[in-house]
Amino acid sequence: MENASKALLIAAEVLIGVIVLSIFAYVFQKVGSFAESYQNNAEQKKIVAFNTQYIKYVTGTGKYIYSEDVVTLTEQVLNWNQTTVIDSEKIRLIILDERGGLLYSTQTQINYKFDRTTFLDDYKLRGDPSHANEKEYKFSCDVGINSSSGRVDEITMQIQGIRNN
Repeated sequence: MENASKALLIAAEVLIGVIVLSIFAYVFQKVGSFAESYQNNAEQKKIVAFNTQYIKYVTGTGKYIYSEDVVTLTEQVLNWNQTTVIDSEKIRLIILDERGGLLYSTQTQINYKFDRTTFLDDYKLRGDPSHANEKEYKFSCDVGINSSSGRVDEITMQIQGIRNN
């Protein structure tokens, strides 16, 4: 009888040990998945913040950006491309004329150095209100998102005509 009661006590202790270990494993797994979820959420927020600074320029039907926006966006992309060391994170920027001819691209040696003053002289036409015959160009803007990283990886702007005042 005494041996049977000792055997029951040992079995109960083993059972309690297994239950405690199971609880620890469950808690450890939940803490690990919470940390992973938190990290993924933080990464998603970074990507959204990154993309927002470029997506705000996207145009749609009847909506355009103008020369100053093109210059600002181009300089922003050039600054990003200079600061990032990961080639896959660099943004390809293309500016096209009305017919689809290349005016500027970050991927070619044609007009490689972007010059704010020259661009504004050429495409804003000095948009000074005192010069009634001088108009400013309007541009469409489209943004491409990399399917694997979720980041903006290409921006294409194209002249859509002269701005209507």
